[in-house]
Amino acid sequence: MKKIIALILIFTLFATAFCGCKKTPVDPEDPQIIENLNESSANTLKLAYSKADMLDPFTCTMSANIQILGLIYDGLYKLDKAYEPIPVIAKSSIVSGTTVNVTLNSVKFSDGTALTSNDVAYSFNKAKNAPYYAERLKNIASVSISSSNMLVFTLTSPDPYVLACLTFPIVKNGANGELPVGSGRYASKISGETVYLVVNSKKSGFNPAIKTITLVPVRDGSSVESSLEIGNTGFYYDDLSDGTFSRINAKTVEMGINNFVYLGFNSSSEIFSNPPIRRAVNLAINRKEIAVTAFQGHARETYSPFNPEWCKLASKDLVIAQDIPKATQLITESGIDITSKEVSVLVNKENPFKLETAQFICDYLAALGFKVILKDYAPNYYTEALELGSYDMYIGEIRLAPNMDLSALLGGAAGYGIDPLCPSVSRYSQLLGGSCELMDFINTFNEDLPFIPLCYRNAAASYTNAMQADYACCDGDVFYDIETWSFK
Repeated sequence: MKKIIALILIFTLFATAFCGCKKTPVDPEDPQIIENLNESSANTLKLAYSKADMLDPFTCTMSANIQILGLIYDGLYKLDKAYEPIPVIAKSSIVSGTTVNVTLNSVKFSDGTALTSNDVAYSFNKAKNAPYYAERLKNIASVSISSSNMLVFTLTSPDPYVLACLTFPIVKNGANGELPVGSGRYASKISGETVYLVVNSKKSGFNPAIKTITLVPVRDGSSVESSLEIGNTGFYYDDLSDGTFSRINAKTVEMGINNFVYLGFNSSSEIFSNPPIRRAVNLAINRKEIAVTAFQGHARETYSPFNPEWCKLASKDLVIAQDIPKATQLITESGIDITSKEVSVLVNKENPFKLETAQFICDYLAALGFKVILKDYAPNYYTEALELGSYDMYIGEIRLAPNMDLSALLGGAAGYGIDPLCPSVSRYSQLLGGSCELMDFINTFNEDLPFIPLCYRNAAASYTNAMQADYACCDGDVFYDIETWSFK
């Protein structure tokens, strides 16, 4: 029987070669592969992926594919739920000003070859221009190789939290095309037209119950949910970016992500250019009501611009309670007549979560005596109004990089209506440069309030009912705890 299987696999190799497939082929002499191919489908996890989007870590854009590639490739670091960078390929790092010195662990790729600084440098230069990694790597200008296991990254400007961005996938130097060799928990293989993953035998300390993962092609992202519903696959991730949540017949858990929702101000507004007025609005907002009701529980309230789960905020009490009397007092002390004109709240009306948030904001403002109008626009008109400054306030959202970089808001491209000369901008530069502490910046921000933090969104991870697991997935890796997954 083994000879027959081997002959079939050899034929598959020849067929694949003539088709020009770039995926890692099956080795017919590898007993582990033979065993996995014969393994009962009941013990195999099936994951949906999009055939329309390449399984290339540096070109793919589909969420399902990006999540899967996290099983095949490791970064210098990985992130836990608190966005704490945990060394993987990196052994240690020293961050000093605009220089990051990294020493590598002794690591092997899944094909048994040693991973060196050349591989890391090659992967960084690929990731620097990759759709998914470019934003988080924008402040890292270059990398140089010191030795086979040491590198130096040079930053454009200081960033004490930069290690959280060193999560880009490491592939072999010179690798191109789909599924290049990695050093992750699983190795990619193919059998005919089927792509599957097997446990990387070169990965020490990783011994999951699920030894084989079969990738099931789907037409597009909307097909991933239905593939779980009908039992074709065992897992589905939804970032809830459309503002809706659909219940499906599966075990679903909430997963915090780094998508920041805030109330923006037009700094040229006659009323909201006044900091005490902004502080009054801040005190009028019930963030818990927004997270629980407007976002239907799929968000976590935040009282600073940073993710409330961020490790750097541990043990810090940042809660700001709703206080209408104090807000009214601030308005009186400001000397501003808030009834002198109508003020507008701009929102994308096609996102139900944000639309209800805007309606709550209008209610909070009305309770303070503001005359408020809601500008609930379609997405294209919403964007146009932002660009033209046709608003007093708006409901905004931005996905922050893992280092919690606020530069896109504080004087950057996403900071609509924010005065680039406001105190928060200069204080943030001091924080990154090391001349002030994190709480110094947060205190300055709370006095200035160029925008008001509301909440951080959640995503939903759904598992087949036949699955049992710890369900400890996190923003950096939805398969973070896959070694605990098994079938009932």
